[in-house]
Amino acid sequence: MKRFIRSCIAAAFFASFAAGSLLIGFLLLPMLLLCGGSGWNARRRMRALVRASYRLFVSAASAVRMIRMDVSPEDRARLRSMKGRVVVVNHPTLIDVVVLIAHLGDATSIAKSAAARNPFYARIVKSAFLVNDDPQGVLEEACSLLHAGINLIVFPEGTRTASAAERPLRRGAAQIALAAGVPVQPVRLECDPAVLAKGQPWYDVGDRVITYSLRLMDEIPACSVPPPRHAAAVELTGRIGRALFGGDMEAIP
Repeated sequence: MKRFIRSCIAAAFFASFAAGSLLIGFLLLPMLLLCGGSGWNARRRMRALVRASYRLFVSAASAVRMIRMDVSPEDRARLRSMKGRVVVVNHPTLIDVVVLIAHLGDATSIAKSAAARNPFYARIVKSAFLVNDDPQGVLEEACSLLHAGINLIVFPEGTRTASAAERPLRRGAAQIALAAGVPVQPVRLECDPAVLAKGQPWYDVGDRVITYSLRLMDEIPACSVPPPRHAAAVELTGRIGRALFGGDMEAIP
């Protein structure tokens, strides 16, 4: 019975999330565009709107004890004050980017091109995220955002995984950090019990409060390296893997 009640609450939250995404994409974002300003300022306002909506989602889910956030006061303060960092995170659940953006200041993330075709989230993704459909264009825009003090969230596993051993890490985060000459901030995310994992039904939310733990690891400096930077990217990706997963991780060549 307890699982059924929690599944019903989860259904209500996901339905409200989808409805809210449509509201933001088809009503609020166009209203922001009507306010004028440059393209850069318009996108900043869009990111702020998305961040506020994600914070509302996390706060509401916490209020009804659907989830519980386990973040130390020190890490919470560091996340809010962080600027111009490549934030690398492991990727166990569907809503990892929601949780991260809710705790950061001005931030965006790299989204798969498939997300830009989702009828519920397409407008949000195209307005507030970097769509990974042009690697060189994404690299250049990511560097511009980082130099402006905006944080960039990257999931080096590339997709949701239950454990780090399932797949090698992608080098995109390292390449961006090296090109921009900005530090990498590893964040370890854990979810207990496991929910919203790849292949796991959305209604399988267990019979107890879901605890999301965020832990900030030591920052990794990355000096600007001119092309070709393959060897440096492989080395930095290995350091990212050790910081996130505590062992040597293979980088996709």
